[in-house]
Amino acid sequence: MADAEAKPKSGKGKLIIIAVVALVVLAAAGGAAWWFLMRPKPAPTPAQQAAQREKDIHFITLEPFLTNIASQDGNTHYLQVKIDLKTSDPKADDAVKNLTPEIRNTVLRILASQHAEQVTNIGARDLIRDQILLAINHVLGGDGTQQPTPVVMPVPSAPIAPAVAPVTPAVAGSGASAPHAAASLPAIDPKLLAATTAAAQQSAAQGPISGVYFTGFVVQ
Repeated sequence: MADAEAKPKSGKGKLIIIAVVALVVLAAAGGAAWWFLMRPKPAPTPAQQAAQREKDIHFITLEPFLTNIASQDGNTHYLQVKIDLKTSDPKADDAVKNLTPEIRNTVLRILASQHAEQVTNIGARDLIRDQILLAINHVLGGDGTQQPTPVVMPVPSAPIAPAVAPVTPAVAGSGASAPHAAASLPAIDPKLLAATTAAAQQSAAQGPISGVYFTGFVVQ
């Protein structure tokens, strides 16, 4: 009789031990999982950050811009520009969409401050591009820069004559006269260009937009 009573107690003891062991194992597994999931992750290295940015690069196409611009020939001229923005920030698309009216107003302000005689100059276009990059990143609030003031290109003191084919000077006594010489385009201030380029590079590194590309640039 005593042996019969001992056997059930022994069986219950084994079940209790198994249950305790199982709880310990589960607790250990849960603790290990918590440690792996909740432990601070090491910060990505600069190389890893650069690789991720390269992977996330994409372009945002803005609607074309059209504005009238000043000129020296007395005619009305228009500047039509198509712009793509380069970014590796996944939040930039929504930010650009939400702030489109402010971005368009800012870009149009920069474009409208130009002159028809100057925008064909490559240096002038580079300057315009850098100003747009600075302005858009400022609007998006991603680089901490101040709102840039549009830089107005210098214009000739005399009207620029239309481009003409070279003409042989008139022979003395023939009564013909040489055509009016076209005024030369003022050179872009290299210090201004360098300073704007440096600011744009810093803005590209810190802000959501890393590049501005003209996919269309027409003066009419």
